[in-house]
Amino acid sequence: MVENYLSAENLSKSFGEQLLFENLTIGLAKGDKTALVARNGAGKTTLLRILMGKMEPDSGEIAFRNGLRTAFLEQVPRLDEKLSIDKLIFSANSEVLEAIQAYEKALKSNEGLEEATNRMDQLHGWDYERRLKQLLDLFHIIDTTQVVGTLSGGERKRLALALVLLDEPDLLILDEPTNHLDIDMIEWLERYLSSSNLTLLMVTHDRYFLDKLTDHLFVFEGDGRIRDYYRSYTSYHYEQESGIKKSAVSDASKRNKKVHVNTRKEKVPKTKLSYREQQEYERLEPEIGELEKEREALEEEMGSGKLDFSELELKSKRVAEIIELVDQKMERWLELGLYT
Repeated sequence: MVENYLSAENLSKSFGEQLLFENLTIGLAKGDKTALVARNGAGKTTLLRILMGKMEPDSGEIAFRNGLRTAFLEQVPRLDEKLSIDKLIFSANSEVLEAIQAYEKALKSNEGLEEATNRMDQLHGWDYERRLKQLLDLFHIIDTTQVVGTLSGGERKRLALALVLLDEPDLLILDEPTNHLDIDMIEWLERYLSSSNLTLLMVTHDRYFLDKLTDHLFVFEGDGRIRDYYRSYTSYHYEQESGIKKSAVSDASKRNKKVHVNTRKEKVPKTKLSYREQQEYERLEPEIGELEKEREALEEEMGSGKLDFSELELKSKRVAEIIELVDQKMERWLELGLYT
């Protein structure tokens, strides 16, 4: 019997005149490992944030299975910059930490001990510290006395990933999870996500990672439409490319023109960045972070109910511009990152 984890019905979202999706209905069942596929600026990150309650849709409803434990890794994690890493970890309102605190309280008072023990069993609370150490070591987070505000963007992303994995959620939603990870980290993450019983929804530019983990896609087709595609990304990409080639041949034939095939060998890819490209690569990460902060502030203003129509329209247009810019910069950052 299929166990539904997430249902989203008739979701719509636009910023000004830019329609991201309309009357979108999707669902996730237990064990699904699914990815969102779309062109840049189509609204993948926006949809993830809406599903996790970080942003309001223009219309539609979202429902999770009762008691479902969820976790969300944002593309640019929002962490309290004033806290040290260890204080951030132990200030989180996670179910596991709450269960540990309840168990310690029950031990002292000798009340509700059986219930607290059962909850610890259910959430695997007994080995919490072991799992915490394992994840921090894996993602090269050594000094937990460091203040979050002093961490680089890569360190913050790895810390955020460790935190979302720590509670072993039933449903994990990931936005660009392999950013800032080395090969060993990525291979470990692949094994964890594929072998565990969790349900996965993600966005990633890493096609190999996507192919290894998913065989179900939600494909944005434009004009606010989306379709289910129950095959790998490579199959989908091949289908799209073949469709384009067939269309081009057909159009040329209709015009009685020859179709020329490019038989030149592809250029050997370069192995390192030029000085200017290295500078560009180092600029992109903070630029993306600043754009995300600007978008978050704009969205808060737009949801305040204090703006008139003209102000709301201007800010909506700016949010749409930011979404497009972030996707463009992220794609360029990932491209340059191949050679660092």
